[in-house]
Amino acid sequence: MRKIALFAIVILLLSQYGCWNRRELNDILIVQAVGIDRLKNGNFRLTYQVLKPKVLKNPSNIPSSPQQKGVWCFSSTGKTIFDAIRNATLSSDKKLFWTHNKIVIVSESLAKKGIKEVLDMILRDHEFRSDAYLIITSEDIEKFMNISSPIESIPAKELENVIKNYYANSKTMPMKIYEFVKMTNTKSKVGFAPFVEIKRPLALSSENYMFFVSKTAVFDNFKLIGYLSHDETRGVLWVLNKIKSGIYPIEDKNKSISLELIHSSSKISARNTKNKVLFKIEIISEVNLGEKEKDLQFTQKNLEEVKKELSKSISKDINQALKKSFELRADIPHFQDIYYIKYKKPLKFDKQRIAVSITVKPFIRRFGMLKN
Repeated sequence: MRKIALFAIVILLLSQYGCWNRRELNDILIVQAVGIDRLKNGNFRLTYQVLKPKVLKNPSNIPSSPQQKGVWCFSSTGKTIFDAIRNATLSSDKKLFWTHNKIVIVSESLAKKGIKEVLDMILRDHEFRSDAYLIITSEDIEKFMNISSPIESIPAKELENVIKNYYANSKTMPMKIYEFVKMTNTKSKVGFAPFVEIKRPLALSSENYMFFVSKTAVFDNFKLIGYLSHDETRGVLWVLNKIKSGIYPIEDKNKSISLELIHSSSKISARNTKNKVLFKIEIISEVNLGEKEKDLQFTQKNLEEVKKELSKSISKDINQALKKSFELRADIPHFQDIYYIKYKKPLKFDKQRIAVSITVKPFIRRFGMLKN
């Protein structure tokens, strides 16, 4: 009888094991985004955007006023990032819950000093998500995170959607935390992150703000060293074979044409020549005609001219990215990794040692809903 009772107690204890560290919704603050900055005294300041469940669970709560936003923001400071997070409990009766964090925003000034220790904390702690998106901004972090967006009641969700829209424009480069670290821990040591600003929806508008990805931040060994424009970013995306879609406006006989990228691929190879290393970039690009001026008629001859202009535009983007790469003295195209994979030897990123050839094979597939 005693054995049966002991067995029953053990089974009862095991059945309770899965709930030992449970957290009730009313006892936590669900973080959607965190902003990280460093103050003049050397302390870190963290700003949190956390959900207001009581507002979100009521569909009638549209985000028309700050009182109806689905989130609220507050800050805490500390000598380290972990210290600042724990110091949040000095002003909040609930503990921060990080499982649903979508965005990590780092100030430009901190990024220039280096973000290795910032990422160390995020990757080391088991509560953080390494698949949160990394964002750089020069805006005041508290203002950036506390804006009221016109569409979403959760600004972090709207920012996440803007970042993920890169597949439609191929002018930005979304970067999750683990992707950034993986890209930086290579022979090239170069990583990227979107640079985001806030702006009014209309020039004369005084209501709300929208997020705007204005350029791409370039990091060398975890330090911010410069920026890529939209066209330069697209050039890098071609080299890295990450082009999804986008629009190429080109000119033919002084008439404007818009070509929509529908399917593209690229590959890159390295080969030692007599005095240099030749990197050969081969691109296949399929496009649809999306728009043209009224008087322009297509013939077989000017179709070839359009394809020639598209090839020039793609090559121009890549060459602009290469030029910026040499200006910043950073291996933005990751040539060193390609060379090491083939030859198992390091390559110095030197303009005098590197030659690049670009070959583009364009195809025009469709003319939309019209015949010409």
